[in-house]
Amino acid sequence: MHAVLTPGPKLGRIVLNERSFSEAKDMMTDQTASAANDRAQARREEILRAAAELFADKGYQRASVKEIAERAGIAPGTIYLYFDSKGDLLLGLMVRLAELETLGEEVRQALQGDARDFLTTMFRDRMGRAVESEEMLRAVLPQMLVQPALREQFRRQFVAPVIELMEQYVTTQIDQDDIQPVNVPLTVRAVQSMFIGLLLLRILGDEKLHARWEEMPEVVATLLFEGLSPSADGSARDGREV
Repeated sequence: MHAVLTPGPKLGRIVLNERSFSEAKDMMTDQTASAANDRAQARREEILRAAAELFADKGYQRASVKEIAERAGIAPGTIYLYFDSKGDLLLGLMVRLAELETLGEEVRQALQGDARDFLTTMFRDRMGRAVESEEMLRAVLPQMLVQPALREQFRRQFVAPVIELMEQYVTTQIDQDDIQPVNVPLTVRAVQSMFIGLLLLRILGDEKLHARWEEMPEVVATLLFEGLSPSADGSARDGREV
């Protein structure tokens, strides 16, 4: 069975069989699904952006889902198509801040490169995002400490995936002889705690850290890969400052 279309003398005759129709239909379905996914992702980002602004302005407790919806320019019920609760919104912000959705691919690509370069770049990127969202972090981080259910959800959805990815990375680097053998679980947690600790110190107002925040990724990398001991040839690495 064939369908014959004759669009005009310049285009000539186009013959489409059943297979062509099926392929065209599948292509249109894929394009429609892709467009719908892009719209949903854009709407999700709009909601997260509105939530971040409102949490920074009013604090987590005082900000309502209704106000977040108003700032995003949508109906309150629309938020629940993307997030289960205000707490879920908070976790979404933290996942976005850590760029958790792209971290897995970053780790896979980093296995082919230098470990120090990867960790320095990762620290620099995440520290930069943290500075951009500092006011929001001031408002929401305390909630992680005082709400047990939210704290557990945060640990499960945010902290645990990062730890798992980094444990895989460190283990592979050890197997490739790019990193010396270490206690992988404890090493990963020590590195993660450096980032969290530095962030908390900045939020608490440490002036030295504020002034030299951009230098911290390299400082952390030096501590991890060179340590505090003198260099093997006896020369000093003098980075002291009063």
